[in-house]
Amino acid sequence: MSKKVNIIVTQPPYGKEDAFSAIPMGSSQVAVGNDATLIFVSGGVHSIVKGQKTGYGDLAVWSKDVPSVEAEITRNIETVSFFALDSDIEKRGISDSEIISGVKKLSLDELTDKILEADVNLVF
Repeated sequence: MSKKVNIIVTQPPYGKEDAFSAIPMGSSQVAVGNDATLIFVSGGVHSIVKGQKTGYGDLAVWSKDVPSVEAEITRNIETVSFFALDSDIEKRGISDSEIISGVKKLSLDELTDKILEADVNLVF
């Protein structure tokens, strides 16, 4: 039986791996037959901005060729549903033209519905 799994990312993509790690987790849920949704809220909405250079961990890791959050979203956009909270996007001054193609906005009411409808909610 398929489950609805929400993975909610609250942390920005700067110096942390939360956003980057959440995407393969969503992909793995799809691989086992579940319906995965990634939702970026709070500082996590910075993850959906095109063209960002982000690094993870200490300086030694930053100097390596680490795939970007954008590349991971783009790689998984056909199988995992990606959303970002519209009010958090607006608060941070992110324009529609800056958002990675395929990431949809949702309202607080829609977020609440997604959380209530899900079998599992994971928060990063």
